[in-house]
Amino acid sequence: MSVLSFRLKGPLTGRIDASPLLPHRLVELSLSEIAALPLRLGRGHVAAGDLFDLTGSPGDTVELEGDERLDFVGAGLTGGTIRVAGPVGHRAGTAMSGGTLLVEGSAGLAAGAAMRGGVLSIGGDAGNELGGALPGERAGMTGGLIVVRGSCGDRVGERMRRGLIAVGGDAGAYAALHMNAGSLLIGGRPGTSLGHGMRNGTILFRGEIEPLPGFADCGLNQLPFLSLLDNHLSELDGVPLTCRGLTGQARRWLGDRGFGGRGELLACL
Repeated sequence: MSVLSFRLKGPLTGRIDASPLLPHRLVELSLSEIAALPLRLGRGHVAAGDLFDLTGSPGDTVELEGDERLDFVGAGLTGGTIRVAGPVGHRAGTAMSGGTLLVEGSAGLAAGAAMRGGVLSIGGDAGNELGGALPGERAGMTGGLIVVRGSCGDRVGERMRRGLIAVGGDAGAYAALHMNAGSLLIGGRPGTSLGHGMRNGTILFRGEIEPLPGFADCGLNQLPFLSLLDNHLSELDGVPLTCRGLTGQARRWLGDRGFGGRGELLACL
């Protein structure tokens, strides 16, 4: 396996667009060509070699030293692996359709927005709009897997249509806003306005909530598919323990009826 490593030479002076640093884009380039790649810095550009020390050889794996000012890490990823030692900035994994993006630290806004496939794993917390929709777009995440070991901000899974998001900690307000399909697991506490405007899909969480008026209480249910889901989660790497141990029993609400929806809120026991 060939690994190409990028180590920061010093502190960043502004936000960097790291989207060109994808395995499939770099594999056919020499180290000198990669070092000359222009990366957007503010309104201008800077060569990759001016920011990073490069070691190894291009292949199916890229390793990055992380920084909260590195934006768009893994955006458009189609295959291979990107490993980040530390945090990333905004829109990590945007519109990725394949491959694996592993972030050891936290992630900023809109990680995994418009994601279509692949795996995004975040070792720390994630900001607002995780797995959500890009500005002006009607669809959010349409496939793939997002795993967050920490907590996430507001509007996780906004306009989600397919895929699975597992958050080990708490979620902010308006989780699964206008959700159309897919599954969202919250290992900690969900925020306010959970599932507002959802038409379909499933939100799973622990503990008690005050559901919105558009959700009908269906009481305590025995749902065999939860055990099957738990078995599936056990086969996935890095799923937080707080998202595991689904017994098959849950209190169930259906809605949001104000939007003609039949999504599920499941308080798992």
